[in-house]
Amino acid sequence: MEFTCEKKDLQSGVSTVEKIVATRSTLPIIGNILFELSKSGLKLSANNLEMGIELNVKANVAKEGSFLLPAKTLSGIVSKLPDTSVNFKVAENKTVKISYENSHFNLHSLPADEFPALPKIKEGKTITVDARSFASMIKHTIFSVSNSEDKYVLTGILIEFGKSGISGDTSNMRLVATDGYRLAKRGEKVAGAAEGISIIVPARAMSELLKILDGKNCDNVKITVSNDQVSFNCGEVYLVSRVIQGKFPDYKQVVPKKSTTLVKVSRKELLSAAERAAVIASGSANVTMFEVKNGKLHLSAHTPDVGSFDEGLAAEIDGTEKVRVSFNVRLISDVLEALTADNVIVEFSEGLSPGVIKPADQTDYLYIVMPIRTQEAA
Repeated sequence: MEFTCEKKDLQSGVSTVEKIVATRSTLPIIGNILFELSKSGLKLSANNLEMGIELNVKANVAKEGSFLLPAKTLSGIVSKLPDTSVNFKVAENKTVKISYENSHFNLHSLPADEFPALPKIKEGKTITVDARSFASMIKHTIFSVSNSEDKYVLTGILIEFGKSGISGDTSNMRLVATDGYRLAKRGEKVAGAAEGISIIVPARAMSELLKILDGKNCDNVKITVSNDQVSFNCGEVYLVSRVIQGKFPDYKQVVPKKSTTLVKVSRKELLSAAERAAVIASGSANVTMFEVKNGKLHLSAHTPDVGSFDEGLAAEIDGTEKVRVSFNVRLISDVLEALTADNVIVEFSEGLSPGVIKPADQTDYLYIVMPIRTQEAA
């Protein structure tokens, strides 16, 4: 078995699949990357039994075959290679000679027949979506997933196709994520979307997919869904993941029907103020007061024995001007960092109703954040 390829192509492929490799497992074989050499070129694969990936790398194949190399060692070697052509040749004793210019490495390989095959979804529903739009949808929701295994169903992103039950929402594809304290929903109109598909994809799989979409030049993503798995095809890359079994919360129940106050404010200015508030609020569980008064949106924070913060932001206000609600300022900063709009609409209601943040120029995005009960609010 033998092939030659350029270092930059090899590094791009290895770095992509290596992220999937399990670092700790009772099955050592999945700590390897699978090399498959054929007339059509080189294919690299990784499989951690929860998620798998395969992609094609440009290469001149002199002799076909397949073998395994340890992912961590291989990645370290490839990252240190000079920008030149690299030759891989497998000897009869299964040692792989990696040679370039006047140097070489020798690595011990393993037989490929013990490596778990990547599942291929043969029976399932397929939808094709625009790659840029899909990447944007992931960015706008993934930060809201739960990190707690106690809320296992919330550690993934809900992907659903079909009509929305929310008034004014005309999307037929939605991504939704929540950790119980905040919720992010992003919708799109997709041609040929099938009705009634609803799956929960682990956040790690969506995170890896986002890296692929940001790094690869592909126009569309083909999503194929079965009862227990989902696959994503993007150009030369194939990613497959299990889906999380369970019932996602009915997020439509937490969408506020109406708000008493709407505040239009610069996203960057609000983000900067939130970050300044966090310096003080970090000592008091990130509690920051948002108050509408005197034609401005005020952010204030106080931590005993540390100090206080107050800043008023220029804003366009519609509705009741005297509103005061406390939020975890980190949850506010997260969404403002993810969005790209120049201005955002912040919606408030009296009492302990959730707050809502939307891009001022976008109707298909909704971020809901639960308020914090404070002595002032009471």
